[in-house]
Amino acid sequence: MINVTKFNVIKALLEDGVPLKAIARQAGVDVRTVRRYRSQIAEGDREPIRRQAPTKLEPWRDRIAAKVEKGLSAVQIWQDLRREPGFTASRETVGRLVAKMQPVRTGSVYCRLRFAPGEEAQIDFGEVGRLLMPDGRRRRCYLFVMTLCHSRFAYYDLVTDQTVPTFLGAIARGFAAFGGAPLRVKPDNLRSAVLCRGLEGRLYQQDFFNFCRHHGTLPDAARPWTPTDKGRVERDIGYAKGNWWKGREHTHYAAARADLARWQREIANVRDHGTTRRRPIDLLEECERAALRPLPTAAYELAEWSQYLVRKDGYVRIHENHYSVPHTLLGRTLVVRLSEASIEVFDEENRVAVHDRLPRDQRGQTVTDLDHRPEYQRLATQEVHRQRVAAIRGAGSHASELLGRLRGQRWVFGDQVRRFHALLVRYGAVDLELAARRAIYYEATDGVHRLERILERGLQHRPLPDVAAAAAPVHGEDFGRPLAEYGELLPEELR
Repeated sequence: MINVTKFNVIKALLEDGVPLKAIARQAGVDVRTVRRYRSQIAEGDREPIRRQAPTKLEPWRDRIAAKVEKGLSAVQIWQDLRREPGFTASRETVGRLVAKMQPVRTGSVYCRLRFAPGEEAQIDFGEVGRLLMPDGRRRRCYLFVMTLCHSRFAYYDLVTDQTVPTFLGAIARGFAAFGGAPLRVKPDNLRSAVLCRGLEGRLYQQDFFNFCRHHGTLPDAARPWTPTDKGRVERDIGYAKGNWWKGREHTHYAAARADLARWQREIANVRDHGTTRRRPIDLLEECERAALRPLPTAAYELAEWSQYLVRKDGYVRIHENHYSVPHTLLGRTLVVRLSEASIEVFDEENRVAVHDRLPRDQRGQTVTDLDHRPEYQRLATQEVHRQRVAAIRGAGSHASELLGRLRGQRWVFGDQVRRFHALLVRYGAVDLELAARRAIYYEATDGVHRLERILERGLQHRPLPDVAAAAAPVHGEDFGRPLAEYGELLPEELR
């Protein structure tokens, strides 16, 4: 049987009236073959169809097609089928069939980047789905991947958020898996690594920048909306999603995390890489691990970053405790860094408050920095009252006694203390003590207004009558004291 091309050549030459022997020479076939196809063409036969012989994958074609529809990759399909009895096809054979079943994709052409051993590690996250947590709730989970660009050795982890402590903790575990830190780390533009300030440009998140300095590596963020800047890790994200996650029945977070650790240990880092044709773990051991920077002996202190609203009283509520911030920031939403030992509050990039963090078992406590309060409100009302009472008692025994007598009157005691303290500030402790002595002597203890009149008229400096003489009758009168002395305490209009 001839192929379709020779058949079409013979058919065209016959239509042009070329002799049979000439056609046979041009087509490279026997003249009898030309005669046979001339008869078939005359009878209306079409070009020959070559029937393909059945392949090793013919019994598995339907199952492979079903897996392709589910989105599984060729490698993942081969890994699943090679455990089946009777399956002997190679990975390349499965790949060719899967390629025929998938639509043809076209894309742009990019330059291949080259990296020296230990030069760069690329970092990225990929969302995978919701998993069941130990508390019975489902949470969205993310796949963290950090890839060494030379060896393609990658560290994979499953996390529940992309906060700074989680991000830095995953990088630290990745460095431990590598056995060192690379010269550069290239993250995506997530907020845990890079902060955007509009036209002012980008700057690194403070903890991420300090973390890199602590490990002797340099941050080198990828350009925004340019995934080709970190193509190594982008490819590993897709590889992990397609080879480990897709089509699997992962339900519980702990089980999925353990399965991911097994997969990267038994499959991902020991496979023959499609580009290098080497196992990533072999390249890591041969040349890249020795080029990595040694890890510091002391671990970097991880912290939690959150946003908190400044309440009307000038405090932020953090884990059931209250910490003061400057009163000028009322109603603002501030960024708070929580470490094991301290709490730092930031207004944009400016640190506005620092407090020692209360122990985790303490709740309902208040931590105040008096410099955060306005001048007129450095102390709470209760503290101001206590200080006023202490100052009055410190003026002398008579002032203290008079203050005690005022507590049993109908007047509001807080108001009386405030007016009493105002007299102390205005006239001083000596005059106040003398005036209190005089008020007690004449039993004028029904209110601070009596004390005010004594001080306003300067009566506190007048000598008091002798107690014994005051007890005896004067001029035959039965009064204990002369009436003139009581008149001195009356208002001017009542004399």
